[in-house]
Amino acid sequence: MSLAVEPTDLAGVAQLHGPAAYVLTTGADSRPRVIHVPVDIADDGTISAVVGRSAAANATDRPNVCVLWPPAPDGFSLIADGTAIVEGQPGPDTQITVTVTTAVRHRPART
Repeated sequence: MSLAVEPTDLAGVAQLHGPAAYVLTTGADSRPRVIHVPVDIADDGTISAVVGRSAAANATDRPNVCVLWPPAPDGFSLIADGTAIVEGQPGPDTQITVTVTTAVRHRPART
Protein backbone atom coordinates (compact mmCIF):
# COMPACT_ATOMS: atom_id res chain seq x y z
CA MET A 1 0.00 0.00 0.00
CA SER A 2 1.25 3.45 -0.90
CA LEU A 3 -0.16 6.74 0.32
CA ALA A 4 0.16 9.65 -2.11
CA VAL A 5 1.86 12.78 -0.79
CA GLU A 6 1.23 16.12 -2.47
CA PRO A 7 4.44 18.08 -3.10
CA THR A 8 3.10 20.93 -0.95
CA ASP A 9 2.77 18.47 1.96
CA LEU A 10 6.22 16.94 1.47
CA ALA A 11 8.11 19.11 3.98
CA GLY A 12 5.71 18.25 6.79
CA VAL A 13 5.68 14.55 6.00
CA ALA A 14 9.48 14.44 5.65
CA GLN A 15 9.82 15.70 9.23
CA LEU A 16 8.61 12.26 10.34
CA HIS A 17 11.58 10.71 8.54
CA GLY A 18 14.46 12.98 9.53
CA PRO A 19 16.64 15.63 7.91
CA ALA A 20 18.65 13.36 5.58
CA ALA A 21 17.64 11.18 2.64
CA TYR A 22 19.13 8.96 -0.03
CA VAL A 23 19.45 10.58 -3.45
CA LEU A 24 19.43 8.03 -6.26
CA THR A 25 20.87 8.87 -9.67
CA THR A 26 21.79 6.75 -12.68
CA GLY A 27 25.33 6.45 -14.02
CA ALA A 28 26.40 6.38 -17.66
CA ASP A 29 26.59 2.58 -17.40
CA SER A 30 22.90 2.52 -16.26
CA ARG A 31 23.89 1.49 -12.73
CA PRO A 32 22.22 3.26 -9.83
CA ARG A 33 24.25 5.52 -7.57
CA VAL A 34 23.03 6.15 -4.04
CA ILE A 35 24.23 8.81 -1.60
CA HIS A 36 22.94 9.89 1.80
CA VAL A 37 22.81 13.66 2.35
CA PRO A 38 20.93 16.31 4.33
CA VAL A 39 18.02 17.74 2.33
CA ASP A 40 15.95 20.91 2.52
CA ILE A 41 12.37 21.07 1.29
CA ALA A 42 10.67 24.29 0.21
CA ASP A 43 6.97 24.96 0.81
CA ASP A 44 6.23 24.00 -2.82
CA GLY A 45 7.90 20.60 -2.32
CA THR A 46 11.13 21.40 -4.16
CA ILE A 47 14.04 19.45 -2.63
CA SER A 48 17.53 20.94 -2.36
CA ALA A 49 20.69 19.04 -1.49
CA VAL A 50 24.44 19.29 -1.82
CA VAL A 51 25.86 16.24 -3.58
CA GLY A 52 29.27 15.09 -4.78
CA ARG A 53 30.82 15.20 -8.23
CA SER A 54 29.53 11.80 -9.44
CA ALA A 55 25.93 12.33 -8.36
CA ALA A 56 25.96 15.84 -9.84
CA ALA A 57 27.37 14.57 -13.15
CA ASN A 58 24.76 11.81 -13.24
CA ALA A 59 21.95 14.29 -12.55
CA THR A 60 23.28 16.64 -15.25
CA ASP A 61 23.19 13.90 -17.88
CA ARG A 62 20.15 11.99 -16.57
CA PRO A 63 18.02 14.38 -14.50
CA ASN A 64 15.33 11.89 -13.42
CA VAL A 65 16.19 11.16 -9.79
CA CYS A 66 14.61 9.61 -6.73
CA VAL A 67 14.87 10.82 -3.14
CA LEU A 68 14.22 8.17 -0.49
CA TRP A 69 13.84 8.64 3.26
CA PRO A 70 14.31 5.67 5.60
CA PRO A 71 11.24 4.39 7.42
CA ALA A 72 9.61 6.58 10.05
CA PRO A 73 8.67 5.02 13.40
CA ASP A 74 5.42 3.78 11.82
CA GLY A 75 7.44 1.76 9.28
CA PHE A 76 6.49 3.78 6.20
CA SER A 77 9.26 5.02 3.88
CA LEU A 78 8.96 8.26 1.93
CA ILE A 79 9.80 8.21 -1.78
CA ALA A 80 9.86 11.25 -4.07
CA ASP A 81 10.54 11.12 -7.80
CA GLY A 82 11.47 14.22 -9.71
CA THR A 83 13.66 16.11 -12.11
CA ALA A 84 16.97 17.53 -10.93
CA ILE A 85 18.63 20.76 -11.93
CA VAL A 86 22.35 20.97 -11.20
CA GLU A 87 23.73 24.39 -10.32
CA GLY A 88 27.07 24.98 -11.99
CA GLN A 89 29.63 22.37 -12.97
CA PRO A 90 29.69 19.08 -11.04
CA GLY A 91 32.17 19.30 -8.18
CA PRO A 92 32.70 17.88 -4.71
CA ASP A 93 29.96 20.10 -3.22
CA THR A 94 27.36 20.75 -5.90
CA GLN A 95 23.88 22.09 -5.23
CA ILE A 96 21.01 20.27 -6.90
CA THR A 97 17.34 21.17 -6.87
CA VAL A 98 14.71 18.48 -7.47
CA THR A 99 11.25 19.39 -8.73
CA VAL A 100 9.08 16.62 -7.35
CA THR A 101 6.64 15.00 -9.78
CA THR A 102 5.27 12.28 -7.47
CA ALA A 103 5.74 11.31 -3.84
CA VAL A 104 4.40 8.46 -1.73
CA ARG A 105 4.70 6.98 1.72
CA HIS A 106 5.29 3.29 1.07
CA ARG A 107 4.10 0.54 3.39
CA PRO A 108 6.51 -1.34 5.66
CA ALA A 109 8.24 -4.39 4.25
CA ARG A 110 6.59 -7.70 4.97
CA THR A 111 8.83 -10.30 6.49
